[in-house]
Amino acid sequence: MTFVRRLIFNFLLPLGILFGFLFLGNVLNRYLFKFMPGPVIGMLLLLVALSLNIIPYSLIEGFSMFLVRHISFFIIPTNLSLMVILPRIGDSFVRVMLMLVFSLVSVIVVTASFAGFFRRVLAGGDNNE
Repeated sequence: MTFVRRLIFNFLLPLGILFGFLFLGNVLNRYLFKFMPGPVIGMLLLLVALSLNIIPYSLIEGFSMFLVRHISFFIIPTNLSLMVILPRIGDSFVRVMLMLVFSLVSVIVVTASFAGFFRRVLAGGDNNE
């Protein structure tokens, strides 16, 4: 396989698919679903497309693994901006930390609840527990 073909099928096409779903999610957010962020809508649509085999998973598998392996690269700008605004937080530091801890615990509890629910449903067990 030539370099150009590998570049297109391993990088540009999956990137285009991800950006396409991101764009579609943002459009739907702007005109229909104003209560949910556009990127979330786009990733849910991507999940549906992958689940229904509209888009084969093998098409974006390599690129998505690349993104996961380099996730720290995408987190660096967020951390740097937090370091820049840290002096401005000053008086509210304790409240901000309490809010962060509360939101973290909330996300963990909700995620664990959904994971347990779906695990029981997929296992065919009673989901009324």
